[in-house]
Amino acid sequence: MVQGGLALGLIPGVGWRAAEIRRVAREAEEAGFAAVFAAEVNNDVLATVQLMGEATQRIQVGSWVANIYLRHPYVCAQAAALIADATGGRMVLGLGVSHQPVNSALDVVMGSPIGALRDYSIAVASWLRGEGPATHLPQRPATHPVPIYLGALTSPTVELAGEMADGIMPVWWSPERVAHSRVWADRGRARSAARSKLQVALGLPTFVGDDVATLRARARANLGLPQPAVFPAAAARERLCCRSGSRRARRARGGSQRSCSRRYLPDGPVVALPPAARGIPRRRGRSADLMAGGRRRERAGDGRSVSPMRATAVSSR
Repeated sequence: MVQGGLALGLIPGVGWRAAEIRRVAREAEEAGFAAVFAAEVNNDVLATVQLMGEATQRIQVGSWVANIYLRHPYVCAQAAALIADATGGRMVLGLGVSHQPVNSALDVVMGSPIGALRDYSIAVASWLRGEGPATHLPQRPATHPVPIYLGALTSPTVELAGEMADGIMPVWWSPERVAHSRVWADRGRARSAARSKLQVALGLPTFVGDDVATLRARARANLGLPQPAVFPAAAARERLCCRSGSRRARRARGGSQRSCSRRYLPDGPVVALPPAARGIPRRRGRSADLMAGGRRRERAGDGRSVSPMRATAVSSR
């Protein structure tokens, strides 16, 4: 398991070829990244992770995250175990519910996302341990441990991860938000005292290329916070401004907040936008600008359309 360091996350949704995925993974390893992850966007993320794993020798590889509605937990566990075996134990399995627009396009009915994530994660972990009924032959445990991380934005998901997972994979969180999440994680860990410290793989979206105008357009299209589109029913119940509602309601959402730059999704504050993202013109919600922190990172492209990538910090709590 990665104990700190910078990782690279890929979103190969614009049609990356297998050779390109292998090349980027090798370059990430050569550049000294601790891990390379892939999102499930117009691809089979576990097949993508398999490609990255076989193209590298030392770097950790994993899903950020695998959509639980797209594959049976038995199939997910078997694929993750095989990748772990092929890579000598370098596999990290990130699991999540994805987004409602994506799932709706695939005729997936989400139901209760938290409940589904709990049941799915329990089942995957069980299959990885070799438990479960025999199919053609009795089950057998994975040859290497496979850490399970949960894609987490809300406090109940963090608490769930604290109870049953090895780590969480949030996105957009500020350092203060990460520190605050310890309270929720500790609640879950209290029900599973034997587990080691919860890991945090924090996603910071980054867009790389030499056409700054195009990159900014991509950033605004991808980084708006489409809260109602992701969790419409729950978002309708959640007040978006931290100054709204009673003092008791604010405490229930995780304590008083000093700034209305924070925005909320169901079950508590989920995103604290960095200072560089504030004041940017709204477009379907706030957008995080390409030049977050005032740091420009440009890299010569190959003339193809720009693909978004996530820089992911992996650290121990």
